[in-house]
Amino acid sequence: MLKKLKFQGRPKMYYFDYFIFIPFFLLCIIGILMVYSASSVNLSYAGMSTTSYLKKQIIYVILGIIIVNIFARSYTLKRIMESKIIVPLLWCFVILGLGYAVIFGESINGAKGWISIKGVFSIQPAEVAKLFFILYIARIFQNRVTSINNTKWQFKKKDYVYILSILMFIFFTPDFGGLAINLAIIIVMLVTVKAPKITTVVKSVIGLGALAYFIFTGLKYIDNPFKGTFFEYVYRRFEGVVDPFGHVLTSGKQLVNSFYAISNGGIFGSGIGNGIQKRGYLPEPHTDFILSVLAEEMGAVGILIVLGLLLLLISRILYVGYNSRTLPEMLACYGIGTFLTVESLFNIGAVVGFLPITGVTFPFVSYGGSSMVVLAATLGIAMSISNDVKYEKNHENQQDNNGTMKLIRK
Repeated sequence: MLKKLKFQGRPKMYYFDYFIFIPFFLLCIIGILMVYSASSVNLSYAGMSTTSYLKKQIIYVILGIIIVNIFARSYTLKRIMESKIIVPLLWCFVILGLGYAVIFGESINGAKGWISIKGVFSIQPAEVAKLFFILYIARIFQNRVTSINNTKWQFKKKDYVYILSILMFIFFTPDFGGLAINLAIIIVMLVTVKAPKITTVVKSVIGLGALAYFIFTGLKYIDNPFKGTFFEYVYRRFEGVVDPFGHVLTSGKQLVNSFYAISNGGIFGSGIGNGIQKRGYLPEPHTDFILSVLAEEMGAVGILIVLGLLLLLISRILYVGYNSRTLPEMLACYGIGTFLTVESLFNIGAVVGFLPITGVTFPFVSYGGSSMVVLAATLGIAMSISNDVKYEKNHENQQDNNGTMKLIRK
């Protein structure tokens, strides 16, 4: 086992990145409050314990804090990069989990992405896939790229197998929100290694924008062409965001009630626990639409606080990546930052009617165990990288000041 190094007279906590941990902790506390507020009323209506989800969320948060601290206080990324079995084992777990979910999983809201463990809790393999891609892409370029200006991605056949097999299984669950997030992580990390020409980027953005415009416009004038097929579920999601009030009793119900919740909240909100839309009107108020409940009960001020904390967290992770000393560290941080950014934007976009509802939760605030564990692991890796950057920087400064530096092994 690798032993930690520290400077003589420096406490271990000196290298702990509080700019990552404090926003994470505060978001988790807000999440606990909102999960209880969003779920207790409906649980009461169902004759169940009103603290059922609260207790589980507290356990998930405690587990997340433990994972963050364990990962942050060890050379996590370095060990993973050096190990020959960790990443392949993670791939096997994701593939077997997704395969089981597709074949035997219970369909929830049109998707079969969950594995229920005796009804106590559920595992979502697509969440673990996000962690896998961050680690795998970073590991690919550990030895194959010597500098950030290298012009080749240098993929091997096994790389395509690892990546495409997981994406294919996620597609067939079908979890298009998870698929888009995983693709975004891969693309950003690859672009970090080899940035395309600006003209290529502009053409891609214009092309995708035009495609989205024609799809959304066309949905207003054509009947469901995918009725009875695999893609009917996807069509309903787009239909609900294009004309929510025209489908207020079906695919538009969630979005319409989200609008009402946001409107009711105003600037300061109605107070925690006083929301109306969570009382049987807003489906999944403690998961996908927890921001709607937060907007109704804490108002625009509460939303700005949550978004501000998340922005601070993401900015810090990207800053750590920018100042990292190795390409794998940079790629890992940028992948983690992309994960948090895209997942947040997908959830916010669904809540305000800008994007189709994809079942993507809001990081650290929404209820969920798989999401919390994966998010905590990624934050722990980012904090571990931050610790290494601080250590090396202080090491260099100490050498500049004293010529030599004494290191002690703990």
